[in-house]
This record gives sequence, structure tokens and C-alpha cells, in this order.
Amino acid sequence: MSESEVQIKEEAPKARIPKMSAEKALPQSSSDQLVKIIKGYAVASNGGETQINYRDVASAANLHPTVVSRNNSFLLESQILTSPKYGYYVPSEEAVRFARESAWDEVGAKAHLRKIVLGCWYGQVLVQNFTLNPTLKREDLKRTLAIKCGATEGDANALDFLIDFVIYAGLVEVSENGSLSKGNFDELSSSDSAADDNQISTRPAKSVQAEALPTNPKPSVNSGASLVVHVHIKNFDDLTPERAKQLQTWMRLLQEQVPSSEIQLEGD
Repeated sequence: MSESEVQIKEEAPKARIPKMSAEKALPQSSSDQLVKIIKGYAVASNGGETQINYRDVASAANLHPTVVSRNNSFLLESQILTSPKYGYYVPSEEAVRFARESAWDEVGAKAHLRKIVLGCWYGQVLVQNFTLNPTLKREDLKRTLAIKCGATEGDANALDFLIDFVIYAGLVEVSENGSLSKGNFDELSSSDSAADDNQISTRPAKSVQAEALPTNPKPSVNSGASLVVHVHIKNFDDLTPERAKQLQTWMRLLQEQVPSSEIQLEGD
């Protein structure tokens, strides 16, 4: 036996390096395929009446079974699907409505998707970021989503799929220069009632501490005085969609009543 053969036998096998995965499920396919899967679940389940597996959906959506199965975790995380028992799924009521109405009015049907997404973790990230920033670069939003879900570099494509999905739903708009801006947030949870458009609760929210925050500021517009308001966000993760909408409403009312006002947002 030669010396080189001895060395080969003595070398220990290389250990496989474990791959880190995101803490939250991410889409593994394009927005077009995700939409096909959602519609496939609605059709194969007879409008949510029957529990089905991914193979049933693959046949209905004309997709490979693997394409369906690898996106189930994301659809469950998004509450688009529920799983009554292992391996079987049922589409949510809003998902079924989206599938039915999209055949006649796809743009209008997207409202049902937005209602679902705004209740998810990534929907809350959108509300928080676009409440404080009128526009964002795609990479900035991608970085924020990655940090929120604990993604790694290996999840880059999945994060792009996620951004494309919220763009399809109409929650994010893309300008000609590629920058992102707030889309349609009308489907925020029902707790955002009409009263929120007229006044903001005077009870301070746990995550928003305001300094010099008058409840009904009405100084004379022509008085020459200016008002500077410091709003301190202790933890952006605690800025729920409801609280973000309240803060946005209050800021708009203040600037309408006091054009010379300046609002400064700060965070830890």
C-alpha cells in the first residue's frame, strides 16, 4: 500500500456544516406561483369545505407537488391556510374569497389578501416602516424583513419572493426609479374604526411615549409660533398596526391644524 493511500484512509470524513434557517417561514416560489397555489387550495378543497393535501392542490393548480409542499409553511405562517391535522390543509375564508372573486375582479379581490397579510408579522413590518418613511429602497426593506425573521444570506431569494408577494397584494407600490412606497392599507383590522379618523386616544400606548404631546393643539396659525413635538418610540416591534395608524392619524391632524409644527421621531 502506498503512502498516499494510507493518508487518504487516515483522513477523517469532513463534517457537514449545518445550515441556519430563518426563524419564520418564507416563500420559496414567485408571487405568481403562490397565487396559483392559493387558488388551487380553494378549488381542491371545494371552497374550504374539505381537508386536502398538497398533492390534491398540485393537480388542481397544474404545479409540481414539490412546489406546493415547500410553500405550505409560509402559507400557514401567513394564516392563508390552516392545518386541522398533520399533512392536511384548509384555506382560510379570506383566501377562498380571493380565489372566487379574482376570476371576475382580480384587483378588487386582492383586498382579501391584504386583510390577511396585515395581520401577519411581515404585514406589521410594512405598517411600521411606511408609517415613518414615505419611501424605502428595496434593499432597505429586505434588510428590515431579514432582521425581523432571523434570515441569513441563504434566504435572499425567499425575501425577494416575499417583497414581490406584498407588491402583488397591493400593500407596496413600486415607482419608476425602483423605490418602494406605501400601497393600500385600507384593510387594517376592524379595531381601526371610524373614530380613529376623528381623534386619537389620549391614553398613552405602552410603546409610544410622547413628550409635550397636546391632545388638541390649536394655536393660531398666524401667531408666528412654531411647535416642536418629540415622539419617542421605545421599541418599534411594539408598534402594532393599530398603534401605528393612531400615531399616523394624530400626526396628520397636528400638521393640518398647525402647519408650522415639526414632529421629530426618535427610537432606542
